[in-house]
Amino acid sequence: MGRKMQRLVVFAVVGLFPSILYAQGSITGTVKDASGAVLPGVAVEASSPALIEKVRSAVTDGTGQYRIVDLRPGTYAVTFTLTGFSSVKREGIELAGSFTATVNADLQVGSVAETVTVSSQTPIVDVQSTRTERVMNSDVIAALPTGRTPMSLTTLIPGVVGFLGAQDVGGTDTLGAINGQFAIHGGSNNDMRTMTDGFYTGGNRSGLQYGNNQPNVGSTEEVSVNVAGNTAERAEGGILINFVPKTGGNQFTGSLFVSGTGSGLSSSNLTQRVKDLGFQTDVKVKKTYDVNPAFGGPIKKDKLWFFGSARFFGYQNYTGMFGNKNAGLKDVWIYVPDPSNPLFNDAYSRDGNLRLTWQVNPKNKLSVFWDSQFNANARKLATPPIGANSGAWRFRKRRPTNTGFIQLTRDSSPGRRR
Repeated sequence: MGRKMQRLVVFAVVGLFPSILYAQGSITGTVKDASGAVLPGVAVEASSPALIEKVRSAVTDGTGQYRIVDLRPGTYAVTFTLTGFSSVKREGIELAGSFTATVNADLQVGSVAETVTVSSQTPIVDVQSTRTERVMNSDVIAALPTGRTPMSLTTLIPGVVGFLGAQDVGGTDTLGAINGQFAIHGGSNNDMRTMTDGFYTGGNRSGLQYGNNQPNVGSTEEVSVNVAGNTAERAEGGILINFVPKTGGNQFTGSLFVSGTGSGLSSSNLTQRVKDLGFQTDVKVKKTYDVNPAFGGPIKKDKLWFFGSARFFGYQNYTGMFGNKNAGLKDVWIYVPDPSNPLFNDAYSRDGNLRLTWQVNPKNKLSVFWDSQFNANARKLATPPIGANSGAWRFRKRRPTNTGFIQLTRDSSPGRRR
């Protein structure tokens, strides 16, 4: 099957079945009257600035239960309305990851025009799911001194064990850790998966992390890491890392993350004892940088939003070796260290993405996401080919990695009435 046809198939599958990829947050509960009897037919509305449609609604069934599904991360207010009863409003409901918040209500006899506002603590225990999940929102990620990659963020979860170079300290091996793997609870590191908004971005074989895609944190609303209790549609039981892209909003917002360091801020442990062991120079950072702007907002309020981000990051690390003074000399095969030419690795990445969210009508929402990346790394050769100078490089370029998907989401909350 050609590459273009494969992309079309992927787009079609994601568009038709977005809900099978990764569960989003939801709100559920039971509504009763003052006597404790369940109330069917209660209109329940969940509103939040995170929703382009502003409000998602449902109606309680014959057992007084309701469920509003596929809700994006954010703060919600839930309103309960039924003729002959005073309305009840619950505020400050925080949703993150695939958390299901249980929000119950007791309605009192009265006028619908009367609204009782209840402020209480956000539910912190998900009693609807067996999944064990850790969620880091964009504010937490921005405050953490990490490499801002799936690997460096997953390392923060207690009990996680890294394999295949997954450990990255301060962004000094951000690209080298792309194919790193993690395990937890004695599981297999080959069962780890990385996703963007519920869509797998790795390969199609054991390990699935053998790819060049590096999710852009600047355009990420939150990162959820599932470590146990995955649902039945998962073919494996390992760690699942999901990056949820930002959608924009009715106000223009932006951010700029900049970090970096140089060799002047790196200390040296090159003692005489270390030199006696054969080390020629320090193995330390030459430089590292990360520039990550992001911006989004409304193209048309309540109808069409956008959010985009770019990321430029890279690093250079000294290898602990000097170049060869005799490099490039014909018929000279003796290695002579050149202290003026310390060798170092060089790696960099360039990334840009854009997400559009269109509220087609009250029931249907269309999201389009596209991300394009280019990664490359190189290292200086201690002994370059004959005729090359001592500063010769060996490049290992990687192909550009493009990730795109289209999601058509239909409001399928049980009992929905609008």
